[in-house]
Amino acid sequence: MTDHVLGIDYGGTSTKLLIAAAGVREAVPVAEARVPTPRGAGALDELATLVETFVADRSVRGAAVTVAGIVDDRGVVVTSSNLPWLAGVAIGDVLRARLGFAVVPVHDGRAAARAEAVLGAGRGHEDTYVVALGTGVGSAHVVRGVVEAGAHNAAGEIGHISQNEHGRLCSCGQRGCLETFIGGAHLAGRWRQVVAAEGSASPEELEALTAQDLVAAVRAGHPAAAAILAEATTALARGLLGMIATVDPGRVVIGGGLGQAPDVILEPTVEQLRARATFHQVPPIVPATLGPWAGAWGAALTADELAPVDVGGVAV
Repeated sequence: MTDHVLGIDYGGTSTKLLIAAAGVREAVPVAEARVPTPRGAGALDELATLVETFVADRSVRGAAVTVAGIVDDRGVVVTSSNLPWLAGVAIGDVLRARLGFAVVPVHDGRAAARAEAVLGAGRGHEDTYVVALGTGVGSAHVVRGVVEAGAHNAAGEIGHISQNEHGRLCSCGQRGCLETFIGGAHLAGRWRQVVAAEGSASPEELEALTAQDLVAAVRAGHPAAAAILAEATTALARGLLGMIATVDPGRVVIGGGLGQAPDVILEPTVEQLRARATFHQVPPIVPATLGPWAGAWGAALTADELAPVDVGGVAV
């Protein structure tokens, strides 16, 4: 019987389950499913039930589950803003006791970055820097398949490098961070201001606007939308150029929701970056390829490294 590993990407809205053959070498799933995220006090019991149904009679030797937050050395979730009911919970231990195979937590952003570097757009390259343009801006440097987490496990916060100390207030408390230029939440807020000033939308319609609506407006030729994204891509070019000068990666991969708009995000960013470069060795800068499944694939890669453990006296 073929051994399998399980990747669980436990997101704020949806949870992705992915089974891969052990010895993961390419992003070809044995099975995958997307389900609404279990929430609240009974969330992990519900998640375990979903996993049991999904796994069915397949042989699973181990699993990893992504956590959008901080996990301590004991595997206890210290904080998770999107999944607050996990605070103080050893999520891996709880799931392992129910499922009967090893389950370990892994940081969601780092899992996704590692998957892109190993199985996605960075495949075949030893040194890859992955940037995720989502609600905020995160990144990870992956060298030979390992995420460089830093001395305090806090590396990769490229979105919180300030570019203007007098700029917009960031959620981190600083002003003018890269995230305030190109983070999805900030872009959506700025687009709402433009649409509100035009008087073309109801309060409900304004509230529903997202960064993707801004992207659509740019493609439709809206000048104010184009100006917002021009400022955003200029800031991203500056940020990436600073990272290249510091890290000197062999490849840069741009992912996240906004990374799926290469025509209005990636292409102008690369053009500006190359125009600004002097001594810098600008590597290939490419879009991510795993899309929303990157986190689940990263969890599967982590699960693939687990050694057998004893559960009730039986090695699994």
